[in-house]
Amino acid sequence: MRPDIVDRLFSEYYNEALLYTVSLCRNRTVAEDIVSEAFFKALAASDETIRSFKPWLLTVCRNEFLSLCRRDSRFTGGEVPDDLPDEREEVLESVIRKEEYRSLYRAIDLLPAAQKEAVTLFYFSGLSVQDVAAITGKSETNTKVLLYRAREQLRKIMEDGA
Repeated sequence: MRPDIVDRLFSEYYNEALLYTVSLCRNRTVAEDIVSEAFFKALAASDETIRSFKPWLLTVCRNEFLSLCRRDSRFTGGEVPDDLPDEREEVLESVIRKEEYRSLYRAIDLLPAAQKEAVTLFYFSGLSVQDVAAITGKSETNTKVLLYRAREQLRKIMEDGA
């Protein structure tokens, strides 16, 4: 892929990829490394390899995170250990500035990991159910169920918190 195209895509998708990756690993530095590696892979890939850039980028970010989990003993089974510093709040403050979104993100953070990932990809990254299913490795039906349950859970959380 041509460097000028990667620069344009970087400026367009970096924040979304960073927010998604921080939601996975809870560490801004690790997330930045993962997103940088994903863009490096985009630079090395041919234009024909990448059909739809945004879903491809988020898939690479997810795969890099899962590879990190396998390599690093601090990460086990795709779960983040409790003693790892949680830097999501800092990233949320820098990426999301509006108050109404802060409470929503805090509510989303209370969801189970699979629901949180599906909501982030579908609503905040603007991906289709088909793309979310492809990235997460779940069926479209399962993805729809995850999104439905997440919406129901978010409604309850927001009502209880209001």
